[in-house]
Amino acid sequence: MVGFLPPAVPKLRAFGRTMAGIALLALFFSSACIASSACIASSAAPRDLVVGVEDGWIWQVALLPPEDGWESDAGRSALGAVRFAERKVKESADGVSGRDIRFHQENPLDAASAAGRVADWQKRGISAVLSFGRGGEIQLLRPHLAGDGPVFLSAFGEEANIYNEQGVPDRMLFALDLFRDFRIAAFARYASEVFPSGSVVAVLGDKLDPALERYSRNLGDMLFDKGFLVAHFWIPGGGMDSFRMIESEAISSGAKALVSWAGSMVVRDVWRGTRRRSDAFEIWYGGAPHPLLLSFDGIVTADQDFPVRTDSALSSLGRDIWRRHNIMIKDPGIAGRAYVACEWLFDAFRRAGSPLPAVLAAAMPATEGLVFGSQTISVNPATHRPFERNVAFMTVEGREFHPVNTFLVRGPDYLP
Repeated sequence: MVGFLPPAVPKLRAFGRTMAGIALLALFFSSACIASSACIASSAAPRDLVVGVEDGWIWQVALLPPEDGWESDAGRSALGAVRFAERKVKESADGVSGRDIRFHQENPLDAASAAGRVADWQKRGISAVLSFGRGGEIQLLRPHLAGDGPVFLSAFGEEANIYNEQGVPDRMLFALDLFRDFRIAAFARYASEVFPSGSVVAVLGDKLDPALERYSRNLGDMLFDKGFLVAHFWIPGGGMDSFRMIESEAISSGAKALVSWAGSMVVRDVWRGTRRRSDAFEIWYGGAPHPLLLSFDGIVTADQDFPVRTDSALSSLGRDIWRRHNIMIKDPGIAGRAYVACEWLFDAFRRAGSPLPAVLAAAMPATEGLVFGSQTISVNPATHRPFERNVAFMTVEGREFHPVNTFLVRGPDYLP
């Protein structure tokens, strides 16, 4: 069992490093290791880490790579930002509650290894896992993290459902992105900006898909509350051969826009049926921007990642990482995500004053005022995600997504 010291006195880290140095000297002069460098290479962990963890002046976080791996532009950029944040803590006078935070670069996760990886993290005293995957790893780890952790933080997570069976966020799961249902509030906000009150907005949903049915119903309620008239249209779960009747009824209703929660294939079929009509509505797609939509001019999407990828405020972070670590940041968006995720963990560690996952998890929802490029984010305890994020509304033109407006959108706390 790994033991940890209580909150640090001012000289704890310096003392720990001194003791680690003595241990390293003893290791260096041992006759067994003088003869063979392989002896050091075969150690399970660096001696200073072992000493630091055992003495309580190093707290640990595991890192999972982006989908393209650590050697990709995204992987190197994310890791560069993490090392920059880690080094700033190490060189600061007080560290984080008097401790250093050590980030461990690890291999990708798969279903077969999930249970074993969690057991290994628990054995090593890992407090948290920071992942640069897109959220699929959450479903693999959820059954194993529920008891003793570690805390899991996704630097993305739009598609990941972190709610438990009681409809509240799992106590160990957190994400930097708003959940995909943010588009409900986003489209209601966008409609109020571009259409006059009293306009008709059509909403297309699927009665046989619980999520799509809920999104359609809640968007209709939000639009109605903002003074719009709502025309609901429903498709069967298996799809339809033709949408001509829905298109005609939506046009007859005078709809300014049709918001579709169905898939991109449905959106494209409706677009083909209405694109030559001078009285046709705009088509707003309820999913993430997809390359398959790029042939269909005029389709509108909402995206929370675009404002991050194009945030000029993140260029200074890239320059700082280059000066300090000689790492070229080719993906500033993921570097910004990595840095603010580290700051989120640091803030929670300070509040918790402990590396124990249960204590850390209780502190994670209290974080506020984190600088994320040109955004400032605070965590919503009701969702374990930021309260709000910048969202870009984009339209397809010339096989590209072009931003037409950006608003600060609050993710729904709870949608029945």
